[in-house]
Amino acid sequence: MKEEQRDLYSLIINQLVHDGYLSEATKISESTMIPCPIKGEASNKLFSLYQSTISGGGGLGMHGGINRTSSNMDIDDDSSAIGSSGGKNFIEDIINMKECLDFDDPTQQQSNGTSSTTNTTNTTNSDGDEETTTTTTTEKIQQQPNFITKFITTHKNACRCAKFSWDGKFVATGSSDTSIKLLDVNKMRNYNQTKNETTEDSAPSRPVIRTFYDHTMPINDLDFHPSAPILSSASKDGTIRFYDYKSSLKRSFKYIQDTHGIRSINFHPCGDLILAGTDHQMIRLYNVNTFQSFTARKINEHHHGSINQVRFSLDGSIFASCSKDNTIKIWDSNNFSLISTLNSPHNGKEPTTVQISRNQKYLLSCGRDSMIKLWEITSGRLIYSINTGVNQSGGQNKNRISATFNYTEDYIITNDEQPSVAVVYNSRTKEQVQKLTGHNNTVRYIAASPVENALMTCSLDHRGRFWTDDTLSLSSNTTNNIVNKLDIDI
Repeated sequence: MKEEQRDLYSLIINQLVHDGYLSEATKISESTMIPCPIKGEASNKLFSLYQSTISGGGGLGMHGGINRTSSNMDIDDDSSAIGSSGGKNFIEDIINMKECLDFDDPTQQQSNGTSSTTNTTNTTNSDGDEETTTTTTTEKIQQQPNFITKFITTHKNACRCAKFSWDGKFVATGSSDTSIKLLDVNKMRNYNQTKNETTEDSAPSRPVIRTFYDHTMPINDLDFHPSAPILSSASKDGTIRFYDYKSSLKRSFKYIQDTHGIRSINFHPCGDLILAGTDHQMIRLYNVNTFQSFTARKINEHHHGSINQVRFSLDGSIFASCSKDNTIKIWDSNNFSLISTLNSPHNGKEPTTVQISRNQKYLLSCGRDSMIKLWEITSGRLIYSINTGVNQSGGQNKNRISATFNYTEDYIITNDEQPSVAVVYNSRTKEQVQKLTGHNNTVRYIAASPVENALMTCSLDHRGRFWTDDTLSLSSNTTNNIVNKLDIDI
């Protein structure tokens, strides 16, 4: 998306929040990955610009006045303040502008280019004259990614987890050494990795913005607030901590203390709720403003073992959980009720990660049986499985399997049977596209950017590797060369 488009959608989001249409603004924010301001901080600039245009006061300039973020977490979600449906179709068009993984759409292809096929048909009309009809069919051509390492960040112990911000501008890594590193994606993308990999992250451009120290035990999971400059972390020490990464503080400004170690967290898209999966069998839903905790009412709906991961859908209406009890559950977020359960989806081995596709049709899971599986959520039908071979060579299921979609859901990135390697699969054909090599020990976790082909792989070798798609760089360089040539000629 061009910067001018981002500015326009930011104005729209701000105006909707300002006028009380928070639900609509949140949906556009989720689809465009542009931060949604909190109520009370939103700009009224779009309406002001419209008024000035109507009165002949000027055009729609894009200068200042857009409050994209706020550190205030006390968000007033007035979801009942929904006006008429006059702009509903426009909003739905924005929400659906990204192509999703959809096996029910036979025309859907994954590619970045197109090809045209021309068919010529000769027919005879009623007057006996021969007519020639030419039909041109345009199809997309698959352009496979080529991920390359652009930056390496080093912890003092195993790099255990990573998470990109909703707008893709930042990524955070968490370690067994209890530290968290916040990195600037743009600086990493433009960084020349010439340093020795054993040295600290001391670069002139400083991709590592800040290192946070506040936990007393290893970091298990991370997540960014969807609209405010807040990073949240989960640790074995039983706390969920919140950091304001716009300030210079290296400590959390607030935290939630649980009775069990926190294994997984995930913000609701509205930003005022956070899911927590712990060493206990009951999933918690915390209000981040009041710290009030909610859980499912029916005891028989809970898991029977520690929670491995919890993840909301894109709009927050449902969420998925997986547990050491060898089950995966789908929940209704509105009333915390169980929708369905997949019993023993990974052949009696525990599922380790879950992810819901953007259109909420599919669930991606992986487990200690070395399998990646794609499920149809409504029916529970298994669509396909991929055998990674991770835990089969030695007969021991010791390695944690991680799998994630890339931002377009065209590819799945996961572990390989070689522990230090990650591998990219085509999400529709299951074909192996690329192996990502470079780590010196087991890859434990993989995070994907929500806005571009960028990855962060976390390894027991203490390092987090940032990867970008080199095919996009090549295309950009080619375009830039053409533009420069034209500029010279002119």
